[in-house]
Amino acid sequence: MSGIELRDDVLFVDRDPTTLDRLAIDVSSILSDLDIDHVLVAGYVAILAGRARSTEDIDLILEPLDRVQSRDLIAALEDAGFWGATTPLSELSTTLSSGGNVRVAPDGEVVPNIELSYATDRFDRASVEDAITASIDGHELSIGPLELQIAYKLYLGSQKDFEDAVHLYTMFGESLSERELERWVEALDVEDEYERLD
Repeated sequence: MSGIELRDDVLFVDRDPTTLDRLAIDVSSILSDLDIDHVLVAGYVAILAGRARSTEDIDLILEPLDRVQSRDLIAALEDAGFWGATTPLSELSTTLSSGGNVRVAPDGEVVPNIELSYATDRFDRASVEDAITASIDGHELSIGPLELQIAYKLYLGSQKDFEDAVHLYTMFGESLSERELERWVEALDVEDEYERLD
């Protein structure tokens, strides 16, 4: 039996982890072991919460790294059998610092991958600072606050993004902070899209 429940700001996911979940767990564990603040956001949050759709990547925002943290992260990823699917891991620091992203995948594979990027705006920073916990198969993942995820999906505006927002809103509407949700809806200027959720 599987179930998904949001309780006390923890998303409990009671099911066997998928390949995508395993990738998120493995990379998140490496970052946590190195005390690097990070958060999983966007489409993966909807998928983790039970939305049945495919994706080739998982979006992960992390705090800016200093030289030592970058070196340690590269070494830990390589030791765990990961590579830079589109950018060599050796260029991780330079690429992220210039506003680019680095896709990390198991050696020799391209998809699925985790797309690492630095927080670039107030919404990214809020996702990192206000992250909540998702619990799956005895592992804990940091995910973006659901209220912000919903509002940001409405802001992105594609059909897939809107459906992600609908899924999260439908699944957790009664457990969400209406005040927080409306704050982010207003900040992202998506009031009309928000009204369509009801």
